[in-house]
Amino acid sequence: MNSGRKPLVKATLFIVLCSWLAYTLYWFFKIVRVMPQAFSTYTYPIESLLEVVGTSGLGIRTGAALAAILAIVYLLRGKEASKVVKLIGLALVLEALYFLCFIPSGFFGFQAGFGLTGGHTLISGQEGGLWFIIETGIPALVEAIIMPASLLKLRSKLASASKSHKEIFKWASVVGVFYLIVFWLTYVTQWIATFIQPEGYASTYPGFGMKYILDYPLNMFSFLITSVGLPLLMIFFVWSVLSAIRDPAAGLDLRRVGMTLTLLGGYFITIITLFYAFGYVGGPSVWIVFFIFNNPDLWCVTLPALGITMILEKPTLCS
Repeated sequence: MNSGRKPLVKATLFIVLCSWLAYTLYWFFKIVRVMPQAFSTYTYPIESLLEVVGTSGLGIRTGAALAAILAIVYLLRGKEASKVVKLIGLALVLEALYFLCFIPSGFFGFQAGFGLTGGHTLISGQEGGLWFIIETGIPALVEAIIMPASLLKLRSKLASASKSHKEIFKWASVVGVFYLIVFWLTYVTQWIATFIQPEGYASTYPGFGMKYILDYPLNMFSFLITSVGLPLLMIFFVWSVLSAIRDPAAGLDLRRVGMTLTLLGGYFITIITLFYAFGYVGGPSVWIVFFIFNNPDLWCVTLPALGITMILEKPTLCS
């Protein structure tokens, strides 16, 4: 790498990781603060389980962020590469455990969707069915499967004696693609849930149905950049890393990876900006309430800082 710019890339990576840590801690303490009051109102075990597992997951992800930050600090201080690799491996394991904590939510989504009683306050089939499955069950279960599997596989490649650069590039790229899939699936299912929302929830979420995008161009724009823009970004990322996967000696195109990070962060910035500039266009909806107020990934707004410095870096990073 160009020695003049290399420290800037590391510095912006450090900033992004710190924002990840700070936002995760914010959610962790926010939930911990309301847990006593929440438990006092819960009468069914699955509700308590969801609260405990969800809070534990944020605590685990806090550990993942701390391990990743410490790895960068060690790298900046010139510590042994083996120590840096061990910390990255720890971060990967903890992040995998975080995603495993979505299993109870996935179970609950399907339980409520299929109208199975027991363990929760929802009446069998109450105003839900397919809505619960799409809004909660599918995204939670998918990310609880694909993310731990890919993260642990990458960790095993980092820890292997041979440390094949080809395998590391391959599985790091797979993890990147899966993160993009999770972002897309999480947000597009909220959009679908908005379209098929039962009338019984209209008092809480008055913005629903196809009219929510057909009558409001700004909502149509948000829907399109979510449902179409994120998959196109995933395709661009795959194209960007294919050469490094096939032949690590060819190097990784930093500019294309930087463009991916910049556009992904730009997506979050765009949705947030539209909301705070125009408010609830068409009324509060499942989609926008989840994205703005219940989203653990808004730290991604800092990704362009890293992405832009990578774009300014020399074209390739060789193994």
